Amino acid sequence: MKERNITITLNKAKEWFNSENATLKDIALQAFDKDELTFNFKRITTFKKACEALGLNYNAIFHITKSIATISKASAAMFKLNIIRKALNFGQYLQFTKSPKDSNLYYPYNPFVTESSTYYASNLNSGKMEIIGKIRSEGTLYDVLGGSAFFGGTSGLGGFGSSNGVGGACANVGFLGCATKEIAQHFGKYFGMLITEAKYGSIINDFEIVESKYEN
Repeated sequence: MKERNITITLNKAKEWFNSENATLKDIALQAFDKDELTFNFKRITTFKKACEALGLNYNAIFHITKSIATISKASAAMFKLNIIRKALNFGQYLQFTKSPKDSNLYYPYNPFVTESSTYYASNLNSGKMEIIGKIRSEGTLYDVLGGSAFFGGTSGLGGFGSSNGVGGACANVGFLGCATKEIAQHFGKYFGMLITEAKYGSIINDFEIVESKYEN
């Protein structure tokens, strides 16, 4: 019997592993571990891991984002976020309809508050949200929160209420939609600072990311 050695990419192996063909599934398992072939969005916690999950050349993409950042840091953040969103929702069918109640999309929500604000104190104390970083604008420091998500499609991208010192970086209306609430919460937790930069980096005076809990 003649034998041949074949080369198979991880993406092709994933395709074979998830097929109904037992032979192809077996070949995929011979080339890669089951953990590598089984998608788990929780493993994607950095931009580099998102690129790797999609089979993209991280170094090449990184240089592209650096070039975009020379023009607009907010645009560079948005570029990264679209790649991350695609990686997090790998293999998931996203449906967006005209009626929010019929939509199965969830969106990360990353409000920011003044350090002295108690607006989200109950959510922070219960563990539903956490402080994922800090931003500065015109000399004032704000805590950026993560771990929360919205369902459906409320209009608007973000806002800031000067009366209570609370800003909301909502990601609604087709922006960074996720297939499940858990994915959206994960998105907002690990990439909330990028989301905040994409939304406010070009419109808030002297916007600066001072601290980030998670590597992006």
